[in-house]
Amino acid sequence: MKVLITGSSRGIGYQIATDLLDQGHDLALHCNKNRSQLEILLRNYESNSFIIQANLSSKIEIKKLIDETCKKFNFPDCIINNAGIAEPSEIKLNLNEWSDLFDKTIDVNLKAPALIIKEFIELKRKKKITSRLRFINISSRAAFRGENQDYISYACSKGGLISLTKTISRSFGKTDNVIAISIAPGFVRTDMAKSFIDEIGEEAVSKGITLDRLTEPKDISPIISLITNGKLDHSSGSTIDINGGSLSLIHI
Repeated sequence: MKVLITGSSRGIGYQIATDLLDQGHDLALHCNKNRSQLEILLRNYESNSFIIQANLSSKIEIKKLIDETCKKFNFPDCIINNAGIAEPSEIKLNLNEWSDLFDKTIDVNLKAPALIIKEFIELKRKKKITSRLRFINISSRAAFRGENQDYISYACSKGGLISLTKTISRSFGKTDNVIAISIAPGFVRTDMAKSFIDEIGEEAVSKGITLDRLTEPKDISPIISLITNGKLDHSSGSTIDINGGSLSLIHI
């Protein structure tokens, strides 16, 4: 399989990349800044995998990402929209500051996946590719239960991503042989989450789950592998929760 993974240089994306490389897939590994991390990873494998650096808040760089992927792969079999940001925006900020932070989050977390999906479906038609194309969108528990007030934009972006997934599945499943599935992790132990854990404490975070430890990237990657390998195609349009038995009524 030829797979494009956005946000693959750390956290969930890095674990997905490692596991898919172990399985022998060829990967287009996207990063924004941490290219060296991926270069180190690829030294351990003999494959046709490669790295693409792009800022997903830029339409020009999104186009570059798509063009480079198709130049090397002709066309991918699976696209994993994993890249995301979570920047706090306190309600006390002035309107312009709050709006800018909101737009930045939406651009990366929702608009970029939508543009990537739109372009690849159009290219699939132009190239007359009839084989199945799979989209895996990494959403969040926040799409269903909301977030605290500093992360309104994050929750909105992840809710939109689930709606996007359902719409793509419904609109292009039969006509274009497209599968789209969302993954909604709960709180995951990643670099992005570290500051939040440090702020409120691991014990407080752990109260929101029913298992004895926080979810880690290694707990999410196996489901991604199943979808990538075509084992869950009849889950198209659905969202798979991976959240350690998260209790939605617990507020942290």
